Amino acid sequence: MAQLTVLVCGATGRFAALTDVLIGRGHRVLAGTRRPDSAAAQRLRTRGARIVRVDFDDAVTLRCWAARADAIVAAGTAHAAGPAADVRHGRTIVDAAAATGLAHLIYVSVAGAEQRTGVPILDSKHEVEQYLRGTDVPHTIVAPVYFMDNLWNPWNAAALAAARLPSPVSRSRPLQQVPITDMLDFTAHVLQTAQPSGQRIEIASDEVTAEHAAEVVSQLTGRPVAVADPPAKQPNPLFTWLEHVGSTVSIPALRQRYPDVGWHTFADWASTQDWRSHLG
Repeated sequence: MAQLTVLVCGATGRFAALTDVLIGRGHRVLAGTRRPDSAAAQRLRTRGARIVRVDFDDAVTLRCWAARADAIVAAGTAHAAGPAADVRHGRTIVDAAAATGLAHLIYVSVAGAEQRTGVPILDSKHEVEQYLRGTDVPHTIVAPVYFMDNLWNPWNAAALAAARLPSPVSRSRPLQQVPITDMLDFTAHVLQTAQPSGQRIEIASDEVTAEHAAEVVSQLTGRPVAVADPPAKQPNPLFTWLEHVGSTVSIPALRQRYPDVGWHTFADWASTQDWRSHLG
């Protein structure tokens, strides 16, 4: 396996563990962050990454570091900066890859963004995907479904403290999910083994209802955990889309096609989580 130099954009964010995955597989990592002096950046430095300042609003610096990499892994900024900035930043990343003759850009999008949905954080990804497809940049689009790890979002803390499992959809509605660890493992696998032929790959690890998930957590913790239903009038357009449309990944086919990825069911993932620090 060839050793690659990978520029990981937003390396101190939600997907920070990708640096650990890549270094663990023998690759060199340029960990791009707006805050090279942060504690999160220091942790990556101790793991062996080279910390570099990357700001998506600074196209010149981004191109400088892209020119030193074999590949870039980049996700969106919709949650942190809003959909409009997400589109602008995504195009800046694509432009940097195009200007430097990059060998492989892996753009982490989201399942469902292959077409317009009316959901802002999906449609911003759609815009970037379309822009990328209009270039000659060798790329792969990795499009995960809803993250299991979203359970730990701060706004879910109160429900969890009351031993109620929050859900973006109604309790009996099956929801395709993937843990972040599987997405990172899959991304590293694609980086190492796939030809950047412009594929768009939607990934999911399991499909469960909130009722089943609550049963799993109850069994793991030895205490009853109920389901916290979403509000009757759902203000989040993503949750409305998940309820009425949702993703349709063929999970058996995905596992058959990528048997070397360590896929986790919801029960597998839940067994690795620290429930005691979240459930009241």
